[in-house]
Amino acid sequence: METQTINAELRTGSGKGSARQLRRAGKIPAVAYGAGGAATSLALAPAELHRLHKSRLGWNHPVSIKIEGADDIELAMLRDVQRHPISRALLHADFELVPEGKTITVNVPIETTGRAHGQEIGGRISLPARAIALSCRPEVIPESIPVDVTELGIGDKIMLSELTLPEGVAAVIKTDFPVASCIGRRGGALDDLLGEEGEEGDEGEEGDEGEDAEE
Repeated sequence: METQTINAELRTGSGKGSARQLRRAGKIPAVAYGAGGAATSLALAPAELHRLHKSRLGWNHPVSIKIEGADDIELAMLRDVQRHPISRALLHADFELVPEGKTITVNVPIETTGRAHGQEIGGRISLPARAIALSCRPEVIPESIPVDVTELGIGDKIMLSELTLPEGVAAVIKTDFPVASCIGRRGGALDDLLGEEGEEGDEGEEGDEGEDAEE
């Protein structure tokens, strides 16, 4: 299984003062926990996390942590990062140790493909969520979940149960829900066809709760 190596060192200090001192030195505090043992306090350079974020799976990439002067951590997952609310600088990182053979939960992004029929008459694709919570082993984490929206007309949707997930991957949420839909947009060709007060146009306007598929 491919892992991304994170370089770190053991951290002895604790508290806000110690964390500020670390950041002045160009590093951030981190912790690795789980597997029935005590948490390991670490210090690492923010560049290590930026490099992880740019990897094939991004934050979902399994990591091995090479610890200076101590035993390495063979397999872990980044579970949380804290950022400064204004500068967005990385402040802290949490890693979860993953025992061999353990199934984990990850949020995998949705990737829409194709152009929906409804978009030709002024509709747009709406995603209620940008990612799906999935359960799998680290070696089979998918980069994304493709959703083909080509056949969607205005008012149509694709449900979670309609997706074909990779082998060894299962949805965490068992309740079915729409992962993508095509909704109307006022002022487009849809209004010309249905009229400003058309029933379908009103439904599309009220149902616009998700985010655009295009960023």
